[in-house]
Amino acid sequence: MAPDSPTVSVTGRGSATAAPDRGTIRLECRAERATVADAMADANAAVRMVRAAVAEHGIDAAAVPTVGATVRAVERGMRGEPQGATEYVASHRLQIGVEDVARLGEVLATAIAAAGDAARLEGVEVGVADGQALHAEAREAAWADAVAAAARLAELAGRRLGSVRSVTEGAEAVVAPQRMAATVPVEPAGVEAQAVLRVVWELA
Repeated sequence: MAPDSPTVSVTGRGSATAAPDRGTIRLECRAERATVADAMADANAAVRMVRAAVAEHGIDAAAVPTVGATVRAVERGMRGEPQGATEYVASHRLQIGVEDVARLGEVLATAIAAAGDAARLEGVEVGVADGQALHAEAREAAWADAVAAAARLAELAGRRLGSVRSVTEGAEAVVAPQRMAATVPVEPAGVEAQAVLRVVWELA
């Protein structure tokens, strides 16, 4: 058809949901002591205990990487009063990968117990190993939605759909439930992938 042929442009939206099959625990080990050396030593000791504890669940050190570490000074004392003693807070943040989501709550409880009072739970996330397949399913649903919408508009106009002139894909999104400050047992909801397609058809 000629470039100036009538067209119809629609946006199709689709989603697909799957049960999560893996999880991630974000845990901070924190220690506050009178010296930098003591703060770092105690935070690092908590990290070692966490890694040793989750190893009993078959999770090796490679699945428990460090994602952040800081040391900062904290001045103690009430407002309006002379400055108190300076203490130091060492923070060592871990990311614990759990391949079996059914054991996520169990691993979470073990990690927190191992770190003890040094534990600060930043969050628990779930996902799927084959994210591409889930996105593909969402994309197919978006295409079906676009075709149905365009066909209805063409029918209202007394025309039929011709060739596809263009397809533009919007940003893919994954909606995964997060359990901030989660309690155990963890019962995650499904993971949802979302897709958006903008399609232009010529009208025949």
